[in-house]
Amino acid sequence: MKPSYEELETELIKLKDLLKKALKEIESLKEKLNKNSNNSSKPPSSDQKKNTLDKSRKNRKNRKGINRPFFPKEQIDKRVECTLEKCPHCGSHSIEDLSIFDILQQIELPEVKAIITEYIRKKYYCNSCKSSSFAKLPEGIPNSAFGTKLMGLTSALTGVFHLAKRESIQLIKDLFNIDIGLGSIPNIEERVSTALDPYYQKIHKFVLENSLTKHFDETSWRDSGKRNYVWIATCERAAIYMIDRHRNALAFQKLIKNKNISDKNYVSDRYSVYNKIGPKHQYCLAHLIRNFRSFAQRDGPDKKIGESLEKLLAKACSTHNKYCKGEISLSQRNRRLGHTRKRVEDGFCDGIANGSDKLSSLCDKLFDNSDNLWIFKEKQGVDPTNNLAERDLRKLVIWRKKSYGTRSDRGKRFVERITSISQTLRKQKKNVLQFIQEVMVSFYGKKQPADSINLELNVFTP
Repeated sequence: MKPSYEELETELIKLKDLLKKALKEIESLKEKLNKNSNNSSKPPSSDQKKNTLDKSRKNRKNRKGINRPFFPKEQIDKRVECTLEKCPHCGSHSIEDLSIFDILQQIELPEVKAIITEYIRKKYYCNSCKSSSFAKLPEGIPNSAFGTKLMGLTSALTGVFHLAKRESIQLIKDLFNIDIGLGSIPNIEERVSTALDPYYQKIHKFVLENSLTKHFDETSWRDSGKRNYVWIATCERAAIYMIDRHRNALAFQKLIKNKNISDKNYVSDRYSVYNKIGPKHQYCLAHLIRNFRSFAQRDGPDKKIGESLEKLLAKACSTHNKYCKGEISLSQRNRRLGHTRKRVEDGFCDGIANGSDKLSSLCDKLFDNSDNLWIFKEKQGVDPTNNLAERDLRKLVIWRKKSYGTRSDRGKRFVERITSISQTLRKQKKNVLQFIQEVMVSFYGKKQPADSINLELNVFTP
């Protein structure tokens, strides 16, 4: 029996609905497949690099060299005067000194030899209490086969320069002819981590309480084969890192120590936990540029709206950069940003009215919170992007890829402390290795740290 017209029509409607659903799903999968660091929050390291085309390259101009400045006389350890007894061209001894000099200052490394000290601890017996004991080590000497400076160097190789433990052992062997067991490296790192803890806490307090603009971000981390997250709070002068099992509001409260920082300026992406801090929240425009770039790669109305908003937000960042470089005045910057803001808000209205559901929802949220896109226009010292936090997080992204994370709580604590210390020192253009070594000396000597490790803003006074 043939189906009726009504049955055929019902079946056709079902097939049309299935086709629409399938096409929508295909479009969504295509979009996910085309996601990369340019149109999403994916890291650049996840991009698949294309092969370079075989084509003729432009002839590059030779770069102008820069002469190294001469070292001052007080830094010169040795002088050698080079003279001639006869002419190198004809062999004649009739040569005259013109008192003109060509000076070459050559830097060479000294021969390094490890200092091995043997401490002989005598044993004593007490006739009164009938107990025996060994003499104590001199003050400042750790009860370890490794001295404080060697501990500092070892932890810097693994924690600052991110060498693998075996590579660090081999380098120390090549430089100093010292054998270190593989199991000794975590023990050294734990001692260094303990010594650095007061400075880590001081940095943490400084980052939260200072008046500089704060940047927040997070990225994934591996610990004992499980997904963890590295949280960062950073500013112009210092950075603090924290590893936690979760990526939620509770973990973020641990990062800010449950402090009320609603009166501070801060920059981040639009992750919900950051939206609850306070009103001075600058949305990262770089994230939004990538979001709208993904819409610009679609077909239909989304393409035109996405392209327009991407260019306008990029123009806002460019205008601010020109002001920072001194190319335009503050009044010129504000006038241009005011014009750009009006066009961006018009673009949001266009997206709400004519864009797809996803684009319309994004534009609606941004239009309701449009003030958060322009905090940098009203507040001095605020950046329109969160690039500072992303650059500072890059250190641990590279470390994670090289080491696959950590395997214990003490490993996580070492990563947090050594990275916070080293990144803060780099921001202040200080010597990281010297700092760690001097901290270890003062830690075991139970003395106040040397002046060389008390930095500006008293960040490191425990």
